[in-house]
Amino acid sequence: SRIQILKRFYLSMKERNTTLDLAKGILIILVVLGHAIQYSGNGNWEDSQLFFDDIVFRAIYSFHMPLFMMISGYLFYSSNKKDFKPLMISKLRAIGIPLLVFTLLMNVVWYIPLLINGKVLEIFSQYLGTLVFKMNMWFLLSLLLNMVAVAVITRVFKRIRAQYIGMCILFMISFFIPDGLILAVHKFMFPFFCIGYVLNQNQIPLFTYSQRTICLVILTVLSLGAIWWFDKETSIYTTGFCILKDFKGQLQIDFKRMIIALIVSYTFMQYVSRLSRYNTFIAHQTIRLGGMTLFIYGMNMVFNLYTRFLVDRLSLHYEPSYLRAIFVTILFLFVCHYLYQILNQNRIARAALLGKFY
Repeated sequence: SRIQILKRFYLSMKERNTTLDLAKGILIILVVLGHAIQYSGNGNWEDSQLFFDDIVFRAIYSFHMPLFMMISGYLFYSSNKKDFKPLMISKLRAIGIPLLVFTLLMNVVWYIPLLINGKVLEIFSQYLGTLVFKMNMWFLLSLLLNMVAVAVITRVFKRIRAQYIGMCILFMISFFIPDGLILAVHKFMFPFFCIGYVLNQNQIPLFTYSQRTICLVILTVLSLGAIWWFDKETSIYTTGFCILKDFKGQLQIDFKRMIIALIVSYTFMQYVSRLSRYNTFIAHQTIRLGGMTLFIYGMNMVFNLYTRFLVDRLSLHYEPSYLRAIFVTILFLFVCHYLYQILNQNRIARAALLGKFY
């Protein structure tokens, strides 16, 4: 019943780390804002240099997904105490089903003509290709792959030190695996997931709060320098991960992007820890968004694809605008917030789009 759902929701909120939910809430806002900046211009979707000239875009993309993955790894430690089979079933239901549904929603317009013509096999082929080969919903797929990898490693190796060696070996091997099948982003995410997992395993907070102002000032300066250092060549989306073609150069790029992500992520968490002490309406709503990140991410990817499609079809031309990007971000999050509440009341929608089966 609705009352039981609300009771479970508020109970889970009490048990959750609200600082991490606040961080996730701010991060998902940055995800939507980053995409809004990218799609607020006149259709130059492929001109990545245009985006990397934008300091706000660079700041967001320097750390937001790696930190999301670290938080996911941190939270996964508790789940990994389950037996392997029920663990995988629960994660496939919670993440895999929304992944499949959102991927379908992103392509349904293109599948309708094929369905009318009875080309069912072609629909299946295109759908599978989109799921595996394209960047649509890549983060959820990467999350599942990292969960499986860590779950297997921690069961093959019983001793904790051996588990860490196994993670390091897999990470080192990943440098030599070609970047096909969008493996570059998955390989890039793996060390961050492991960092979060290992921190929780050793009962170390994801961040160490420092009350000394000088520490925050130093971290802020370092982060600003790291963001300035972050450029088009540093992005995992443009330069890949495999070092076979350019051993020294690519290895430097790989570690450069990791160092930048870690510096900015740690500084970001320092600010989040300070914000978490203020019990304001905005903080409360952001924490609520932090519990909806999977749904917001999926809806945002669907929204971006169809927005791009309409802009191209209508040949719209307009100058990039922060005001437009901020307005779209606020409006989109507002709609997602209320749509989430509606969908949460329906068992099928809750399972398909929210990954919840209670």
